[in-house]
Amino acid sequence: MIPAAHIPLGGRKMAAGHCWWTVWDARACGRAGLRLCLAVLLLLASRALAIAGAWTLPPAQSEFWSTTTIASAGSAFGPGYALQTGTAYTKVEQTIFGEMGMADGITVILGSQFLAISVDGSRPSTYAGMGYTDFGARVRLWEDGGGIVSMQVIGRAPGAAGSANPAAIGYTQWEADFRLLAGFSFMLLGMPAFVDLQIAQRQRWGDPPDEARLDLTVGAEVAPGWKLMAQSFNVISEGAGTGPDFDLSYAYYKGQVAALVEIDPHMRVGLAAFTTYLARNFPQENGLVLWVNYRF
Repeated sequence: MIPAAHIPLGGRKMAAGHCWWTVWDARACGRAGLRLCLAVLLLLASRALAIAGAWTLPPAQSEFWSTTTIASAGSAFGPGYALQTGTAYTKVEQTIFGEMGMADGITVILGSQFLAISVDGSRPSTYAGMGYTDFGARVRLWEDGGGIVSMQVIGRAPGAAGSANPAAIGYTQWEADFRLLAGFSFMLLGMPAFVDLQIAQRQRWGDPPDEARLDLTVGAEVAPGWKLMAQSFNVISEGAGTGPDFDLSYAYYKGQVAALVEIDPHMRVGLAAFTTYLARNFPQENGLVLWVNYRF
């Protein structure tokens, strides 16, 4: 699930998974929200947008990330936050993205995703194809010792633009993500640790509503080369959207635990598990994320 953090240990960091919209049963929506239930197919981010943490890369240094997300749902939270039966779906998302330090305090970002989505229910459908292509930059605003503040702007080009496939709804509109990031590294019980906080405004063109986002990551190096993290991804729509596909407001709150292991000075692998523990008009989604990171 694009919400995300880098571990700032020894000047290095880590990207987290992303979240995405999907489909839930019309019985959980009511008639007014039927088309919204068929429309909410978005990131992770996915988590799915894999956005880096507050720290920037040194000039000419690069990182490559391959992120595989496997997610599913069979229940949904209704308008009163009550959990009830929903339409089943599964999704596999493969995201590949890279970052490069262009200058001191400036990091450019480019990534793309491929999706395989299967939705059951009254309108069963499948989609296999491109998701979003993300491009932008992160700029350091302030840094002092173990603390840093930066800003990030990401443009998101839809890979399913023009598609009428219900399984692709939510991947057809242009988006932009404006994000303020803050990171702090410190010692915790003798272990290098960090906190990464991100506040974002997600602008979405077309029918979907804009979103306010808050992501929090806390992590520590529990042993040489082993990092553990606890993460929280929170999204609230800014009202309902327009048109029959987005006629309900929504909110969701996801928790994720993750581990990252350093294989050698250039390669790391990671595994995470996430769940939607509370939501309004949103599926109860669970999944796994696998990372492979290579440093140049």
